[in-house]
Amino acid sequence: MTKPLNNDIEIAVDAHPTDLSPMNTREQALLATYDFLKHMSTLAIVAVGGMLGLAQGVGTRVSPAILASVAIVGLCGFLSLVFMTGVTATQIRQRVHKSSNGFALAMVVIVLMLFACGIGAFIGAFLSQLNNGAA
Repeated sequence: MTKPLNNDIEIAVDAHPTDLSPMNTREQALLATYDFLKHMSTLAIVAVGGMLGLAQGVGTRVSPAILASVAIVGLCGFLSLVFMTGVTATQIRQRVHKSSNGFALAMVVIVLMLFACGIGAFIGAFLSQLNNGAA
């Protein structure tokens, strides 16, 4: 007769939050930054296409305010790609410094703020153009 397997193992969990966090190293934080920037660059490309499609669908000339908002979102995508290159270069050279995470946070905030400003400016300009076209 075979003995039943007992797979229960006690695991002691340390209460220190950094031990439980999957992002407890600088390298992992930079990888998360890279993933965020990758998604933002893709989102910016899709947003630019959608914004131009909506702007042309109104049937009037595309206003300078709409073009400026598209340019801001385009700049967000461009900076995402530039910052991704910087993160990649840091990983390739294996030179991750303490200051790298501060710079990574600044990159994320800059890209996010540009994207939010560009989308907000587009919505305002688009609604204004719709109201002017309806009048």
